Amino acid sequence: MMLISLYMIFGYSLAQTNERFVTRQDIDKQLEEARALSINDPKRSIELSENIYRLSKGINYGAGILESTTILMTQYYDGGNFKKVIDLSKEEEELAITMKDNETLSHTYMLRGLSYTELGFNDESLKEFKKSLNIAEKITTGNPRNYQKALVYNGLARYYAHINAPVDSVIYYQRKSLEMASQMDDNKEYIRKKYHTLALAYINLGKSSNVTARFKDAESYFSKALEICRNKNYQIKKGLEITVLNEFAWLYHDQKKYDKAILYARQAEELEKGSSTPYIRRDIYEVFFKSYVEQGNKEASKKYMDLYTKLNDSLVNAEKKTINIPVKYIAEKQEKTYRSNVQTILLISTAFVILFLISGLLYMKRNKRRSREKYEAIIHTLKEQKEKDEPIEAPIDKPLGITDDTVNTILLKLRKFESSQKFLRKDMNLTYLANSLNTNTRYLSEIIKQDKGKNFSNYINGLRIQYIVEMLYNVPQYREYKISYLAEVSGFASREVFAVTFKKETGFTPSYFINKLRSGQD
Repeated sequence: MMLISLYMIFGYSLAQTNERFVTRQDIDKQLEEARALSINDPKRSIELSENIYRLSKGINYGAGILESTTILMTQYYDGGNFKKVIDLSKEEEELAITMKDNETLSHTYMLRGLSYTELGFNDESLKEFKKSLNIAEKITTGNPRNYQKALVYNGLARYYAHINAPVDSVIYYQRKSLEMASQMDDNKEYIRKKYHTLALAYINLGKSSNVTARFKDAESYFSKALEICRNKNYQIKKGLEITVLNEFAWLYHDQKKYDKAILYARQAEELEKGSSTPYIRRDIYEVFFKSYVEQGNKEASKKYMDLYTKLNDSLVNAEKKTINIPVKYIAEKQEKTYRSNVQTILLISTAFVILFLISGLLYMKRNKRRSREKYEAIIHTLKEQKEKDEPIEAPIDKPLGITDDTVNTILLKLRKFESSQKFLRKDMNLTYLANSLNTNTRYLSEIIKQDKGKNFSNYINGLRIQYIVEMLYNVPQYREYKISYLAEVSGFASREVFAVTFKKETGFTPSYFINKLRSGQD
């Protein structure tokens, strides 16, 4: 026992001594290895980068801390661990500012912005992208500046797509990203970064082309991206090739070419086995089961539906845990800004709480009665629809400058659109729908406004809520799903937006409606 103890003490002392003799040159060599591993072995890259970070902290090597953290943030973002990205970004930001490293600082803001976008913190993500772009403009050398600007423009394109902005806005930033990447030269240090960014730009332009039904353009963009990914000279991460194959699968699915969709999905699935990209894997499972459903292959569609549901539940649960970190981080920033006013805020808050409690008791009874009345009205409507499934035509005033024939044609197409459930697509926007109906956005917007009494966004959200209300009423299994899953299947970007819209459309929360249905009060 004593010998074992002495061995452990000696081993620990030796490790400490070895760490003290680690030089900056040793760390730089390990960083090169970590960068190389990041292409095809992200797990090992993360392990090595964590060790490099620890060693760099031990000898107070700022450049080693920054670079190892950048590798970690990038790997965690690619793997869908947005919580970890935001967690690491705080120290990275502070050190980059201290060391006046604008390239790293811009990259940190950009990664944090992307993570906020994925988590649905849209206001925060836009602030981060603006900060990143502002810092990128201060980078003096060409390749680093163009690379960072290309990445930020790509992030802004993702942001505008995420908030369902017009497709033109999304495409503008995708083209700006392509333009910046094209301006980079092919020197050894930046060749991989250049072509990775070019492939990313081509993928995004292909997705936008698919959304606007320009299928030939989409195919061309995806082919360019795939060619870059498969060129060994560029050493592109495997995850990007998986993404291209997945997008090809969706492109052919949307054209009802289900054999080709399954072919590309199978290639993506095979390549993904050696990777760790759960969000792309979920997309692959979805295109599989939807394509097999259309082909009538029940066994295969059930297999991939089960895989999709299991993985989606796992990701949704992980996102619930993830949400605490950005909320905490945002709260900390706000606390620094308003700390001097805390006492005043507390006094005002206390007064409001007392008033709220007094008025709340009175309000709760009235609100409960109103919710019950609205619930009964919706159930009554749903029962009537079951008995008599005929569309109710509302009178419409002819919009100015649009002929009767045009109005009637667009209204007929809208009825078909409403029954097709295409409104469940997350990328649904005014430009996409106008193109698919062979009309222009002005006519479509005006007719929706006149016929529905809503703007386009409220019209689409109303259809989505109507869909999920009917599914909850008609399919009891849906009442067992989580709210986040219901938001996902009905086309909403986040659980929060879904809950707010549900309350706005029905007058009560999704939980209230589900609980009433479960209790058998229908």
